[in-house]
Amino acid sequence: MLVSGGEIAATFKRRPTHDIEEHAAGLAGWQMQYDQMSPGRFRGSLTQFWLDGLQVVRDESNLAMVKRGCVWRDGPDATVFSLPQQANVDDFYLGGRAINGDYLLVTQGRCLPELRTTSSLDVVSIAVDTSLVRKMLVDQSRGMEISTDPLCFRLARSSALAEFKALTNSVMRYSVTSDGSSLSRPEVSKNISEMMLMLLLDLANREEPERLQPHARRRVVDRACDYVLASGERPPSVVEVCNAVGASRRKLQYCFQEALGINPLTYLRSLRLNAVHRELLRCGGRESETVHDVAWKWGFWHLGRFAGEYRQLFGELPSETLRRARSDSLPDPGNP
Repeated sequence: MLVSGGEIAATFKRRPTHDIEEHAAGLAGWQMQYDQMSPGRFRGSLTQFWLDGLQVVRDESNLAMVKRGCVWRDGPDATVFSLPQQANVDDFYLGGRAINGDYLLVTQGRCLPELRTTSSLDVVSIAVDTSLVRKMLVDQSRGMEISTDPLCFRLARSSALAEFKALTNSVMRYSVTSDGSSLSRPEVSKNISEMMLMLLLDLANREEPERLQPHARRRVVDRACDYVLASGERPPSVVEVCNAVGASRRKLQYCFQEALGINPLTYLRSLRLNAVHRELLRCGGRESETVHDVAWKWGFWHLGRFAGEYRQLFGELPSETLRRARSDSLPDPGNP
């Protein structure tokens, strides 16, 4: 979690707003000024959650406005990624320049550029500790530069865009419908944070993955598999694999698809599900161990989806595996 103003922020917060000043003041850790530019009663909504080194904000409002300010004034330097949630976005004006269409905006948090919207707004902004952005760029040998000037990337339909929206919406829905306790676990928070950042960097990458010769693709896949197998009983995340082989997610996915006919996310998820399966069978004699404990340990934070994926792979629910393991571990009454 982030520390803002000396206090640890709540993991998840959602609130409606009824005045533009209330709206501007509702962004935790942000110092913003919003000026209403079209007539009418203001209606808005702010949704926020915090992960490891990262803050996600969904900002919704019904009127045109001008907004300016800064992010985490009393915290680390932040890089802010913003992308609209609605299709066919109306024109907006950024630092005196007209922008239209779907976009990903990348700005520095210390001094956000003035932004004027011409109608209603529905945008997700992700503030990330800039040191984490720079580290991932180095680890994955990416060429993107962190600029002091705002950068605007046109968004095309892509797997990264679909995955990012699905992940963000899934975390928000999960936080609303549950107590969100699994999101506060360090290993879960870190995995989601890293995956979000990697997908955002994919969206900001204008270059296609380099087309490698078959032997080079196979070498990337072999290095990735060797790293996974050397990790012992804890299958690494996609981000960790990308960092280990010095490849972006797009390059890794291309290599896996060409060499094995499977994407690395599916491959690693299957490894993690198998790890859960083995552990549930082993802990049959430990009454204190629960399915939730084991699932969280292996990075599955959405327990409903985890149970469905587990049953699809193994033909039974994880609770049934654990119950079967505990039944098998009971002493035979006929053989004391």
